[in-house]
Amino acid sequence: MPITVNYQSQIQIPEIGLSLWWRWLIATFGGFITSLFWIEIGERHDMSIIEGIIGGIAIATPQSIILKQYISQSRGWIFVTVLTWSLIGLSGLGAVGWFVPQTLEPFLRLFYGIINGAEIGLALGIAQSFILKRQIPHAQKWIWVSIISWAVGLGVGWAIGGVLRQFTRLFISDVVGLAVTWLIVGAMTGYGLMRLVCFLPVEINDYTR
Repeated sequence: MPITVNYQSQIQIPEIGLSLWWRWLIATFGGFITSLFWIEIGERHDMSIIEGIIGGIAIATPQSIILKQYISQSRGWIFVTVLTWSLIGLSGLGAVGWFVPQTLEPFLRLFYGIINGAEIGLALGIAQSFILKRQIPHAQKWIWVSIISWAVGLGVGWAIGGVLRQFTRLFISDVVGLAVTWLIVGAMTGYGLMRLVCFLPVEINDYTR
């Protein structure tokens, strides 16, 4: 009979956590890059439920592959993520992960990015925590992880995009800014997930072969 122990008491974060963090970052950022094959970055009025659905699928699918190793309901992650992005696309916010503000003023972009990012993070965090809580203790903390990650990521990404566009006058600068957003979101949510997974029970045999 396998012996189970508390993950945190036996396995140090650097031992497997860094691997989880890298894979989550690549999955999240790679999902954004993949979504650009179908979604054209635009301004708020250009984004709709269609972009929300496509973007949600592109992001959630590779993430669910990573989660499959830790939870049995990883397919549910795809469903709630796509549903949330769809509802966001229908709302006044629009598919925030794929549009940029009209203003180029960095401070205004930072301000509204933090606000809009926190709203997106709250919606995604609540929906996704319902999937995580089935098997991961303290999954409610994911809501705060999502809020902070999106507030920081969107605010910084929009601001960087605005600064670059003022210098280059090229719209591609905003795409770079959104790429920074998804890198930050991927890095921060990956770290948060890593910390949550540290409370999962594991079999000693899995790590002592």
